[in-house]
Amino acid sequence: YLRKLCNHPALVFNLNHPQYHDVNQELILNNDSIHNIHHSPKLLAIKQLLHDCGIGNAPPPSSSNNESSLDLIVDMNTHRVLIFTQLKGMLDIIENDLFKVHMPSVTFLRLDGSVPAKNRHGIVTTFNEDP
Repeated sequence: YLRKLCNHPALVFNLNHPQYHDVNQELILNNDSIHNIHHSPKLLAIKQLLHDCGIGNAPPPSSSNNESSLDLIVDMNTHRVLIFTQLKGMLDIIENDLFKVHMPSVTFLRLDGSVPAKNRHGIVTTFNEDP
């Protein structure tokens, strides 16, 4: 329970939770959602680390030097990262609540237990061949 809670409260907060309705009402009153990344310091840290590496940042405004904006975007997106977690649900949250909402420019490949074994090598090869 604590391992899940420390990753993100959405991993333990569901209809079976004894305080689900009370907490959900409080979130609604505050115009908030359990899927807000601010409820998980780990997601905030991942977002900050990725931004510090130039991953998921919005393209910078055009510069006055000879570099085109396309060159800047390519330079910003040359990093790759692997994110490991013990919980498939945490990968779902990273994908849906962090990448799709806050970092839509991030492209990613996913390799977890739901990927058929015959497809895994192809995903690894694609990741390794990406510049």
